[in-house]
Amino acid sequence: MKTKYIKTKRPWLKIKPTGYMRNGEAYGSSLPNVPEDNVIYHIISQADFLRELYPSGHAINSEEYYPDIWKEETYEITDEKGNPTGKQGTRLYKELVPRYAFAFQRVILVKQLVHLCGNDIQFELNEDKPSDSQEQTFSFIRKGWFNKDMEVAFYEAAKSVKATGDGAFVGFMDNGNFKWKTLSYLNGDTLYPHYSQSGKLELFARSYSDYDETGTSITEWLEVWDDTLFYRFRRNGEKKKTIMDRITRMLGIDGYSLAEEPKPHGFPFVPVAYKRDENGACWSDSQDSIDGYELSFSQMAQNNQAFGFPIMYLQGENIEPMQHDLNGSIKVLQMGTDDKAGFLDQPSGSESFQRQLEFFYKMIYEQSFTVIPPELKSGDLPAAALKILYSPAYEKAMNDAQEYQPFLKEMVNIFLFGYGMECERTIDFTSLPLVPWIDPYVHVNNSAIVADLAIGVQNGFISRKAASKKVSSFYTDTGDWDQIIKERKQQQEADLLYQMEMNNTNQ
Repeated sequence: MKTKYIKTKRPWLKIKPTGYMRNGEAYGSSLPNVPEDNVIYHIISQADFLRELYPSGHAINSEEYYPDIWKEETYEITDEKGNPTGKQGTRLYKELVPRYAFAFQRVILVKQLVHLCGNDIQFELNEDKPSDSQEQTFSFIRKGWFNKDMEVAFYEAAKSVKATGDGAFVGFMDNGNFKWKTLSYLNGDTLYPHYSQSGKLELFARSYSDYDETGTSITEWLEVWDDTLFYRFRRNGEKKKTIMDRITRMLGIDGYSLAEEPKPHGFPFVPVAYKRDENGACWSDSQDSIDGYELSFSQMAQNNQAFGFPIMYLQGENIEPMQHDLNGSIKVLQMGTDDKAGFLDQPSGSESFQRQLEFFYKMIYEQSFTVIPPELKSGDLPAAALKILYSPAYEKAMNDAQEYQPFLKEMVNIFLFGYGMECERTIDFTSLPLVPWIDPYVHVNNSAIVADLAIGVQNGFISRKAASKKVSSFYTDTGDWDQIIKERKQQQEADLLYQMEMNNTNQ
């Protein structure tokens, strides 16, 4: 595949209302033909997602969206020596309006990540009666999953998807050791996945640049994975001047050359798991409300700046200010007996602004399924009450768990093959009927979970082993059940020896 075709990617789109309900009317009993209604989209780049994520890049800080105020003032013209000429002129000056940007996007991002990644990835054996060797292999894989920081890998990939619209996980072998890295636009990577007609990832590429201390791009790199080899291209630095350069560009080489010989990556498939969210960033549904909130708050600040301080009026001919403070406010006046001075009543728009801001604030979090913790007047709440309070966030995490399941399976397949090569147990790992799944996090008291499991064990409708696996996610390690069995056997042996000694003593 030529590099000009490799570096292709579908953009993120936002539909526009152009043409809404403009398809005419139908008359008569016969049904009309389906109208040709072309949808018009507005293209959104991943750079736009970064601008939304960081408050310094918000639209409220742009003069095109929220312009400053230009005013005209009159001044007295003077001559070269500074003496007044009796003439007046006008000039324009710009008054800077107050601008306030808030990090709603970061709050939404963190909260959604907590509910999606707050619990460890769950694994189960898809066997009714797993053998002892399968149990041992399963325990070994779980330890390797934590030793290789795969939970961190899933979190970083999910963060990239929710912040920039896509992300990728790449596995590779380094001197026989399995390692991984996540690719994200947050780190300067642009990702280019290519799929076959059956939907299988058949080629993946990422481009990035090296920069100097001034922030200028020095070299652009293009890394490509297929099902066998890893390629690394480098963009030629010289400008295309010759006819041969133009011909090679037309052929698709497009100024790139192989920086090194292609290398086998060691996997029988493309060792990349890629996830894309067609809706874009996780706060995209709330973005219009966020822009409205920042605009309303800035306008309220401008209103307070203009009318927040008392406005003095002077009525008379012989009133002269005698003293000012550091801010220019008049502190002492000299006036006659018939002169008057006072303050104007302040216009108040705070109530209308307050209602508007409260509505925007509510809709920002409701549209992103984010819950602001309520103030509790009592102690610990039961698990059912907590789930009800956080039901929007929990429902969103449950939906995300289904959408991220294919991505998680690809991650697990890459891990099993790579870690299997490291441990020289590839067949054992890849043939194990392992089922991974995401357990959404919801705020709950761990002691209540342990108490429920203990009741289940006592009443006989859950095994000790199953309860131990449930508790192992936050209290014990992955091999704790084996240690429990070992300690139980040691206790039985000690009891047996004690009983034998007592029998011998009695005889």
